[in-house]
Amino acid sequence: MLTILKNINVGIQSWCFRGLKGNEDNIAALKKCDVNAIEICGIHVDVNNKSEASQVIKLYKDNKISFNSCGIDHYSLDETKIRNLFEFAIQAGIKVLGADPDPEAFPLIDKLCDEYNVKIAIHNHGRYHRYGNISQLEEAFSKSSPNIGLCLDTGWALDSHVDPVEMIDKFANRLYGVHLKDFNFDSEGKEVEAVLGTGELDLKAVLKALKSIDYTGYITLEYEGEPENPLPNVMKCLDSLK
Repeated sequence: MLTILKNINVGIQSWCFRGLKGNEDNIAALKKCDVNAIEICGIHVDVNNKSEASQVIKLYKDNKISFNSCGIDHYSLDETKIRNLFEFAIQAGIKVLGADPDPEAFPLIDKLCDEYNVKIAIHNHGRYHRYGNISQLEEAFSKSSPNIGLCLDTGWALDSHVDPVEMIDKFANRLYGVHLKDFNFDSEGKEVEAVLGTGELDLKAVLKALKSIDYTGYITLEYEGEPENPLPNVMKCLDSLK
């Protein structure tokens, strides 16, 4: 188990393991990493299939692995699908769901957050994303209650030419999740996956900034390289955190 800051249990985004065969392999990989938390994504659970979702939750819990979040999912005006996400969160013990919400869905999301006592966190997904930079996030938060906050992806912040530390300071009161990701950029400005701490991300500065705001949300490691054999570099990322 890897804990940082004020005993935040670091999880791994299940997208890192998309090239493995399924949840049993995910669990084996987590155990090799000595990590006992996962942020599970749609490739590993169908929350709209409640029987399957319950079985997935049981499988991880039987292996003493907790869920720190679920996502990143699209939130539209389809109330049934949104409720399925919230019901999965309740069953899995998740307090914050990662999201890419349609702006017109904010009132519905606010209502369901109050009903289920679960928040959602908008994921900033780079320079071309509708919530990729500070002004876009400010606009989103101006139209929603604190039920809707931010899941800061440090790598995609760099892609948007934004310092993740600036985003931490700017949105301290709405920061509910963090994806620790690192990028280098090629000659054309395209992102290139990097082991945490070896790319353009100032990992120490990010952790210092989180500590300075007494951050208590969830933290997820996300490394997307080598999907057929992710463990070697995922473990190097964890070593950087340690």
